[in-house]
Amino acid sequence: MMELLRYIAPLIVGLIVNEAVDISPWLARRTIRWAARRIPDQEQALRYEEEWTGFLDERPGKLLKLTYALTFLAPAIQMRREALGRTSWPRRLTRAHTTFWTGPKMPRGWILFPLGMASMMWSERIPPTSDNNTLYLAVTIPGSIAMTYLLAGMITYTRFLRRQAVLAATGDPEAHAHLDKWYGTRHCPEHR
Repeated sequence: MMELLRYIAPLIVGLIVNEAVDISPWLARRTIRWAARRIPDQEQALRYEEEWTGFLDERPGKLLKLTYALTFLAPAIQMRREALGRTSWPRRLTRAHTTFWTGPKMPRGWILFPLGMASMMWSERIPPTSDNNTLYLAVTIPGSIAMTYLLAGMITYTRFLRRQAVLAATGDPEAHAHLDKWYGTRHCPEHR
């Protein structure tokens, strides 16, 4: 049986590879059509489908066409998100982080400092034995995350204050109010 499988396996793999190569141009065109139809505007979708299909026809080979067609998926999905006003989760997370550190809830972020410090100090008192590894990790990982997020928040807020200072120099009243709230009146560019 093994002897028969040794001779049949290369034949089956060769047939699968041959079929995959032959089906690649068809699959590439389907991929382009699917990507173009993700764009909400129908006229624009048809125009992009024609343009992308033209680019696809210029590519040599069969597998290269499929590979090239796959590169249109991410831009099409991004164009759809932008057209519908949606954003990806990393951008939403970044906005939430920036809003937290620059908005009225910002003082709550400083609660992370005592929590992180307490966690770090408590982790130093755990004896380094194999029985305590789980406890040590359960204490140090949240503390490290809290301190890292606090540092990221401080960097975000520092950058925000720099932008507000630039805006305040142009006479933006909201930027003046924000700088006045943070620094006090004596540090506002208007009062220097």
